[in-house]
Amino acid sequence: MANITKRGNTFRIRVFVGTDGNGKSLIKSTTFTPPDGVTAKRAEKLAQEYAFEYERHCRGYVDLNENMRFSELAEWYFANYAPIELKESTVYTYKGQYKNHIAPVIGNMKIKDITTPKLTQVMQSYELNPATVKKLYVIIQSIFRRGVEQGFIRDTPCHNVLLPKRKASKRNKALEEDKLKRFVSFLNEKMWDEDFKRIIKVLLYTGMRSGECLGLAWEDVDFEHNIISINHTLTDLGGKHHLTPPKTESSIRQIAMGHDLKQILLAQRTYIEDLKLALGDDFAHPEMVFVSALGNYRDRNSVYHSFKRFTKGTEFSDMTLHQLRHCNATLLLNQGFDLKVVSAHLGHCNINVTADIYADVLRSMKAKAADQIELALK
Repeated sequence: MANITKRGNTFRIRVFVGTDGNGKSLIKSTTFTPPDGVTAKRAEKLAQEYAFEYERHCRGYVDLNENMRFSELAEWYFANYAPIELKESTVYTYKGQYKNHIAPVIGNMKIKDITTPKLTQVMQSYELNPATVKKLYVIIQSIFRRGVEQGFIRDTPCHNVLLPKRKASKRNKALEEDKLKRFVSFLNEKMWDEDFKRIIKVLLYTGMRSGECLGLAWEDVDFEHNIISINHTLTDLGGKHHLTPPKTESSIRQIAMGHDLKQILLAQRTYIEDLKLALGDDFAHPEMVFVSALGNYRDRNSVYHSFKRFTKGTEFSDMTLHQLRHCNATLLLNQGFDLKVVSAHLGHCNINVTADIYADVLRSMKAKAADQIELALK
Protein backbone atom coordinates (compact mmCIF):
# COMPACT_ATOMS: atom_id res chain seq x y z
CA MET A 1 0.00 0.00 0.00
CA ALA A 2 1.14 3.57 -0.61
CA ASN A 3 3.03 5.32 2.18
CA ILE A 4 1.64 8.77 3.03
CA THR A 5 3.62 11.30 5.06
CA LYS A 6 2.27 14.73 5.98
CA ARG A 7 4.73 17.60 5.51
CA GLY A 8 3.30 20.96 6.47
CA ASN A 9 0.31 21.57 4.21
CA THR A 10 1.25 18.83 1.72
CA PHE A 11 1.36 15.06 1.69
CA ARG A 12 4.26 13.02 0.32
CA ILE A 13 3.18 9.77 -1.32
CA ARG A 14 5.64 6.93 -1.92
CA VAL A 15 4.91 3.67 -3.76
CA PHE A 16 7.12 0.60 -3.85
CA VAL A 17 7.05 -0.80 -7.42
CA GLY A 18 9.64 -3.58 -7.22
CA THR A 19 13.44 -4.01 -7.33
CA ASP A 20 16.11 -3.47 -9.97
CA GLY A 21 18.66 -6.01 -11.18
CA ASN A 22 20.80 -5.42 -8.07
CA GLY A 23 17.95 -5.94 -5.66
CA LYS A 24 17.56 -2.23 -4.92
CA SER A 25 14.04 -1.08 -4.11
CA LEU A 26 12.35 1.03 -6.75
CA ILE A 27 10.24 3.80 -5.27
CA LYS A 28 7.99 6.23 -7.10
CA SER A 29 6.92 9.35 -5.22
CA THR A 30 4.76 12.41 -5.64
CA THR A 31 3.21 15.14 -3.49
CA PHE A 32 -0.40 16.12 -2.98
CA THR A 33 -1.57 19.56 -1.88
CA PRO A 34 -5.20 19.69 -0.69
CA PRO A 35 -7.46 22.59 -1.71
CA ASP A 36 -7.55 25.66 0.50
CA GLY A 37 -10.17 25.79 3.21
CA VAL A 38 -10.70 22.03 3.77
CA THR A 39 -10.51 20.58 7.26
CA ALA A 40 -7.53 18.49 8.35
CA LYS A 41 -9.66 15.33 8.33
CA ARG A 42 -10.99 16.05 4.84
CA ALA A 43 -7.47 16.82 3.59
CA GLU A 44 -6.29 13.45 4.87
CA LYS A 45 -9.10 11.62 3.09
CA LEU A 46 -8.39 13.44 -0.17
CA ALA A 47 -4.73 12.49 0.16
CA GLN A 48 -5.69 8.84 0.67
CA GLU A 49 -7.86 8.91 -2.45
CA TYR A 50 -5.08 10.57 -4.45
CA ALA A 51 -2.58 7.99 -3.15
CA PHE A 52 -4.84 5.16 -4.22
CA GLU A 53 -5.08 6.47 -7.79
CA TYR A 54 -1.34 7.19 -7.91
CA GLU A 55 -0.48 3.69 -6.67
CA ARG A 56 -2.86 2.16 -9.19
CA HIS A 57 -1.17 4.16 -11.95
CA CYS A 58 2.33 3.17 -10.79
CA ARG A 59 1.74 -0.54 -10.39
CA GLY A 60 -0.73 -1.15 -13.14
CA TYR A 61 -3.96 -3.12 -12.95
CA VAL A 62 -2.45 -6.56 -13.67
CA ASP A 63 0.28 -6.23 -11.07
CA LEU A 64 -2.24 -5.33 -8.39
CA ASN A 65 -4.46 -8.23 -9.35
CA GLU A 66 -1.60 -10.74 -9.22
CA ASN A 67 0.13 -9.74 -6.00
CA MET A 68 -2.28 -8.04 -3.59
CA ARG A 69 -3.05 -9.98 -0.43
CA PHE A 70 -6.48 -9.91 1.12
CA SER A 71 -5.14 -8.03 4.14
CA GLU A 72 -4.01 -5.20 1.84
CA LEU A 73 -7.42 -4.97 0.24
CA ALA A 74 -9.04 -5.02 3.68
CA GLU A 75 -6.66 -2.29 4.85
CA TRP A 76 -7.71 -0.09 1.95
CA TYR A 77 -11.39 -0.89 2.64
CA PHE A 78 -11.22 0.12 6.31
CA ALA A 79 -9.15 3.23 5.58
CA ASN A 80 -11.08 4.60 2.60
CA TYR A 81 -14.52 3.05 2.10
CA ALA A 82 -15.78 2.10 5.56
CA PRO A 83 -15.40 5.48 7.36
CA ILE A 84 -17.31 7.29 4.61
CA GLU A 85 -20.04 4.82 3.64
CA LEU A 86 -20.76 2.85 6.84
CA LYS A 87 -22.14 3.79 10.24
CA GLU A 88 -19.51 4.19 12.95
CA SER A 89 -20.98 1.29 14.91
CA THR A 90 -20.89 -0.92 11.80
CA VAL A 91 -17.23 -0.06 11.17
CA TYR A 92 -16.42 -0.91 14.79
CA THR A 93 -18.17 -4.29 14.49
CA TYR A 94 -16.64 -5.10 11.10
CA LYS A 95 -13.12 -4.32 12.32
CA GLY A 96 -13.57 -6.55 15.35
CA GLN A 97 -14.93 -9.44 13.28
CA TYR A 98 -12.19 -9.02 10.69
CA LYS A 99 -9.41 -8.97 13.28
CA ASN A 100 -10.73 -11.92 15.29
CA HIS A 101 -12.04 -14.27 12.61
CA ILE A 102 -11.18 -13.25 9.03
CA ALA A 103 -7.60 -11.97 9.08
CA PRO A 104 -6.16 -15.09 10.81
CA VAL A 105 -7.68 -17.32 8.12
CA ILE A 106 -7.38 -15.51 4.77
CA GLY A 107 -5.61 -12.24 5.57
CA ASN A 108 -2.25 -13.43 4.25
CA MET A 109 -3.65 -15.12 1.16
CA LYS A 110 -3.19 -13.58 -2.29
CA ILE A 111 -6.41 -12.39 -3.87
CA LYS A 112 -5.91 -14.66 -6.89
CA ASP A 113 -5.80 -17.71 -4.58
CA ILE A 114 -9.16 -16.97 -2.94
CA THR A 115 -11.61 -18.80 -5.18
CA THR A 116 -15.26 -19.66 -4.70
CA PRO A 117 -14.47 -23.25 -3.61
CA LYS A 118 -11.81 -21.93 -1.24
CA LEU A 119 -14.26 -19.49 0.35
CA THR A 120 -16.80 -22.30 0.72
CA GLN A 121 -14.14 -24.36 2.51
CA VAL A 122 -13.28 -21.43 4.79
CA MET A 123 -16.92 -20.70 5.64
CA GLN A 124 -17.62 -24.34 6.42
CA SER A 125 -14.51 -24.60 8.64
CA TYR A 126 -15.64 -21.99 11.16
CA GLU A 127 -16.78 -23.51 14.45
CA LEU A 128 -19.23 -20.68 15.01
CA ASN A 129 -22.96 -20.19 14.92
CA PRO A 130 -24.09 -20.25 11.26
CA ALA A 131 -25.64 -16.79 11.73
CA THR A 132 -22.21 -15.48 12.82
CA VAL A 133 -20.53 -17.14 9.83
CA LYS A 134 -23.01 -15.40 7.53
CA LYS A 135 -22.06 -12.04 9.08
CA LEU A 136 -18.36 -12.78 8.43
CA TYR A 137 -19.21 -13.62 4.84
CA VAL A 138 -21.06 -10.31 4.44
CA ILE A 139 -17.87 -8.48 5.48
CA ILE A 140 -15.70 -10.50 3.07
CA GLN A 141 -18.25 -9.97 0.32
CA SER A 142 -18.26 -6.21 0.88
CA ILE A 143 -14.45 -5.98 0.80
CA PHE A 144 -14.25 -7.92 -2.47
CA ARG A 145 -17.06 -5.92 -4.04
CA ARG A 146 -15.30 -2.64 -3.36
CA GLY A 147 -12.07 -4.13 -4.71
CA VAL A 148 -13.80 -4.82 -8.01
CA GLU A 149 -15.38 -1.35 -8.11
CA GLN A 150 -11.99 0.31 -7.57
CA GLY A 151 -10.19 -1.80 -10.15
CA PHE A 152 -7.99 -3.77 -7.76
CA ILE A 153 -9.38 -7.08 -9.02
CA ARG A 154 -11.34 -8.22 -12.05
CA ASP A 155 -14.02 -10.21 -10.26
CA THR A 156 -15.17 -11.29 -6.83
CA PRO A 157 -15.10 -14.95 -5.75
CA CYS A 158 -18.25 -14.37 -3.70
CA HIS A 159 -20.54 -16.17 -6.14
CA ASN A 160 -22.46 -19.28 -5.04
CA VAL A 161 -20.39 -19.73 -1.88
CA LEU A 162 -21.99 -22.41 0.30
CA LEU A 163 -22.55 -21.27 3.88
CA PRO A 164 -23.33 -23.47 6.88
CA LYS A 165 -27.05 -24.09 7.22
CA ARG A 166 -28.73 -22.01 9.84
CA LYS A 167 -30.44 -24.16 12.42
CA ALA A 168 -33.82 -23.14 13.70
CA SER A 169 -33.41 -21.56 17.12
CA LYS A 170 -36.09 -21.98 19.75
CA ARG A 171 -34.59 -18.98 21.54
CA ASN A 172 -35.69 -16.68 18.72
CA LYS A 173 -39.22 -17.98 18.40
CA ALA A 174 -42.13 -16.15 19.93
CA LEU A 175 -43.75 -17.60 23.02
CA GLU A 176 -47.00 -19.45 22.58
CA GLU A 177 -49.90 -17.21 23.47
CA ASP A 178 -50.69 -18.97 26.77
CA LYS A 179 -47.05 -18.82 27.85
CA LEU A 180 -46.83 -15.18 26.85
CA LYS A 181 -49.83 -14.37 29.06
CA ARG A 182 -48.10 -16.19 31.93
CA PHE A 183 -44.97 -14.13 31.29
CA VAL A 184 -46.96 -10.87 31.46
CA SER A 185 -48.49 -11.97 34.77
CA PHE A 186 -45.04 -12.93 36.05
CA LEU A 187 -43.69 -9.55 34.93
CA ASN A 188 -46.45 -7.68 36.77
CA GLU A 189 -46.37 -9.73 39.97
CA LYS A 190 -42.70 -10.40 40.69
CA MET A 191 -41.06 -7.93 43.04
CA TRP A 192 -38.26 -6.26 41.07
CA ASP A 193 -36.91 -2.88 40.00
CA GLU A 194 -39.92 -1.16 38.42
CA ASP A 195 -37.70 0.90 36.11
CA PHE A 196 -36.30 -2.32 34.64
CA LYS A 197 -39.76 -3.86 34.33
CA ARG A 198 -40.95 -0.83 32.38
CA ILE A 199 -38.15 -1.38 29.84
CA ILE A 200 -39.31 -4.97 29.33
CA LYS A 201 -42.91 -3.86 28.93
CA VAL A 202 -42.00 -1.19 26.36
CA LEU A 203 -40.05 -3.78 24.35
CA LEU A 204 -43.02 -6.15 24.43
CA TYR A 205 -45.65 -3.50 23.64
CA THR A 206 -43.72 -1.87 20.79
CA GLY A 207 -41.51 -4.56 19.21
CA MET A 208 -38.58 -2.14 19.30
CA ARG A 209 -35.00 -3.36 19.20
CA SER A 210 -33.36 -2.98 22.61
CA GLY A 211 -30.94 -0.33 21.29
CA GLU A 212 -33.89 1.68 19.94
CA CYS A 213 -35.67 1.47 23.28
CA LEU A 214 -32.61 2.61 25.24
CA GLY A 215 -32.05 5.35 22.65
CA LEU A 216 -35.48 6.93 23.26
CA ALA A 217 -35.47 10.57 24.33
CA TRP A 218 -38.46 12.34 25.84
CA GLU A 219 -38.73 14.50 22.74
CA ASP A 220 -39.48 11.27 20.84
CA VAL A 221 -42.59 10.58 22.96
CA ASP A 222 -45.67 12.56 21.95
CA PHE A 223 -48.20 12.11 24.76
CA GLU A 224 -50.72 14.43 23.06
CA HIS A 225 -50.97 12.43 19.84
CA ASN A 226 -49.93 9.08 21.37
CA ILE A 227 -46.99 8.54 19.03
CA ILE A 228 -43.45 7.27 19.69
CA SER A 229 -40.82 8.25 17.12
CA ILE A 230 -37.78 6.02 16.58
CA ASN A 231 -34.95 8.37 15.64
CA HIS A 232 -31.90 6.85 17.34
CA THR A 233 -30.36 3.69 18.69
CA LEU A 234 -27.97 3.52 21.64
CA THR A 235 -24.68 2.01 20.51
CA ASP A 236 -21.70 0.82 22.55
CA LEU A 237 -18.43 1.61 20.78
CA GLY A 238 -15.50 0.27 22.74
CA GLY A 239 -17.18 0.84 26.09
CA LYS A 240 -18.47 4.32 25.23
CA HIS A 241 -22.13 4.93 24.46
CA HIS A 242 -23.32 7.00 21.52
CA LEU A 243 -26.70 7.83 20.02
CA THR A 244 -26.51 6.81 16.37
CA PRO A 245 -29.05 6.55 13.53
CA PRO A 246 -31.19 3.39 13.62
CA LYS A 247 -30.14 0.18 11.86
CA THR A 248 -31.59 1.12 8.46
CA GLU A 249 -33.38 4.09 6.94
CA SER A 250 -36.68 2.25 7.27
CA SER A 251 -35.96 1.80 10.99
CA ILE A 252 -36.70 5.52 11.41
CA ARG A 253 -40.42 5.23 12.06
CA GLN A 254 -43.35 6.03 14.32
CA ILE A 255 -45.17 3.62 16.61
CA ALA A 256 -48.66 4.21 17.95
CA MET A 257 -49.02 4.32 21.74
CA GLY A 258 -52.01 2.61 23.33
CA HIS A 259 -53.47 3.39 26.75
CA ASP A 260 -51.44 0.84 28.73
CA LEU A 261 -48.17 1.77 27.04
CA LYS A 262 -48.90 5.44 27.68
CA GLN A 263 -49.41 4.76 31.40
CA ILE A 264 -46.09 2.88 31.51
CA LEU A 265 -44.23 5.82 29.96
CA LEU A 266 -46.00 8.36 32.18
CA ALA A 267 -44.87 6.34 35.21
CA GLN A 268 -41.34 6.38 33.79
CA ARG A 269 -41.51 10.16 33.39
CA THR A 270 -42.43 10.50 37.06
CA TYR A 271 -39.49 8.25 37.98
CA ILE A 272 -37.12 10.43 35.93
CA GLU A 273 -38.43 13.62 37.58
CA ASP A 274 -37.75 12.10 41.01
CA LEU A 275 -34.28 11.03 39.86
CA LYS A 276 -33.57 14.60 38.73
CA LEU A 277 -34.27 15.87 42.22
CA ALA A 278 -32.03 13.22 43.75
CA LEU A 279 -29.08 13.64 41.38
CA GLY A 280 -29.27 17.37 40.65
CA ASP A 281 -26.46 18.56 38.39
CA ASP A 282 -24.95 15.04 38.37
CA PHE A 283 -27.80 13.80 36.17
CA ALA A 284 -25.92 13.38 32.87
CA HIS A 285 -28.82 12.54 30.55
CA PRO A 286 -32.19 13.76 31.85
CA GLU A 287 -33.33 13.96 28.21
CA MET A 288 -33.39 10.14 27.95
CA VAL A 289 -36.40 7.96 28.80
CA PHE A 290 -34.32 5.14 30.28
CA VAL A 291 -31.11 5.82 32.20
CA SER A 292 -28.88 4.14 34.76
CA ALA A 293 -29.36 4.73 38.47
CA LEU A 294 -26.67 7.44 38.23
CA GLY A 295 -28.32 9.20 35.29
CA ASN A 296 -26.02 7.91 32.54
CA TYR A 297 -27.00 6.08 29.36
CA ARG A 298 -28.57 2.69 30.19
CA ASP A 299 -26.17 -0.05 29.10
CA ARG A 300 -27.73 -2.78 26.97
CA ASN A 301 -25.61 -5.50 28.58
CA SER A 302 -26.76 -4.45 32.06
CA VAL A 303 -30.38 -4.79 30.92
CA TYR A 304 -29.60 -8.21 29.44
CA HIS A 305 -27.99 -9.45 32.68
CA SER A 306 -30.86 -8.03 34.73
CA PHE A 307 -33.30 -9.90 32.49
CA LYS A 308 -31.41 -13.18 32.97
CA ARG A 309 -31.46 -12.71 36.77
CA PHE A 310 -35.15 -11.79 36.60
CA THR A 311 -36.09 -15.00 34.75
CA LYS A 312 -33.56 -17.37 36.38
CA GLY A 313 -35.09 -20.58 37.65
CA THR A 314 -38.42 -19.96 35.90
CA GLU A 315 -40.02 -21.35 32.76
CA PHE A 316 -38.84 -18.15 31.05
CA SER A 317 -35.12 -18.62 31.78
CA ASP A 318 -34.31 -19.26 28.10
CA MET A 319 -35.98 -16.06 26.92
CA THR A 320 -33.96 -13.27 25.29
CA LEU A 321 -34.68 -9.57 24.98
CA HIS A 322 -34.93 -9.91 21.21
CA GLN A 323 -37.57 -12.59 21.67
CA LEU A 324 -39.90 -9.89 22.99
CA ARG A 325 -39.75 -8.31 19.53
CA HIS A 326 -40.74 -11.62 17.96
CA CYS A 327 -43.64 -11.92 20.41
CA ASN A 328 -44.89 -8.47 19.42
CA ALA A 329 -44.70 -9.24 15.69
CA THR A 330 -46.35 -12.64 16.06
CA LEU A 331 -49.24 -11.16 18.02
CA LEU A 332 -49.84 -8.62 15.25
CA LEU A 333 -49.73 -11.25 12.51
CA ASN A 334 -52.01 -13.65 14.39
CA GLN A 335 -54.54 -10.84 14.85
CA GLY A 336 -54.71 -10.42 11.09
CA PHE A 337 -52.58 -7.34 10.53
CA ASP A 338 -51.24 -7.02 6.99
CA LEU A 339 -47.64 -8.14 6.51
CA LYS A 340 -46.71 -4.74 5.08
CA VAL A 341 -48.06 -2.99 8.18
CA VAL A 342 -46.12 -5.34 10.48
CA SER A 343 -42.95 -4.85 8.44
CA ALA A 344 -43.21 -1.05 8.76
CA HIS A 345 -44.01 -1.38 12.48
CA LEU A 346 -40.82 -3.40 13.05
CA GLY A 347 -38.68 -1.13 10.87
CA HIS A 348 -37.57 -3.85 8.46
CA CYS A 349 -35.87 -2.70 5.26
CA ASN A 350 -38.48 -4.48 3.14
CA ILE A 351 -41.44 -6.81 3.40
CA ASN A 352 -39.39 -9.83 2.27
CA VAL A 353 -37.27 -9.66 5.42
CA THR A 354 -40.43 -9.87 7.55
CA ALA A 355 -41.81 -12.71 5.46
CA ASP A 356 -38.55 -14.66 5.80
CA ILE A 357 -38.28 -14.23 9.59
CA TYR A 358 -41.92 -15.08 10.24
CA ALA A 359 -42.36 -17.76 7.58
CA ASP A 360 -43.58 -20.30 10.16
CA VAL A 361 -46.21 -17.91 11.48
CA LEU A 362 -47.43 -17.11 7.98
CA ARG A 363 -47.67 -20.81 7.09
CA SER A 364 -49.72 -21.39 10.23
CA MET A 365 -52.00 -18.48 9.32
CA LYS A 366 -52.55 -19.88 5.82
CA ALA A 367 -53.46 -23.27 7.27
CA LYS A 368 -55.98 -21.65 9.62
CA ALA A 369 -57.45 -19.70 6.70
CA ALA A 370 -57.90 -22.90 4.71
CA ASP A 371 -59.65 -24.54 7.68
CA GLN A 372 -61.96 -21.55 8.07
CA ILE A 373 -62.94 -21.69 4.39
CA GLU A 374 -63.77 -25.38 4.68
CA LEU A 375 -65.86 -24.75 7.81
CA ALA A 376 -67.71 -21.92 6.07
CA LEU A 377 -68.60 -24.17 3.10
CA LYS A 378 -69.99 -27.03 5.19
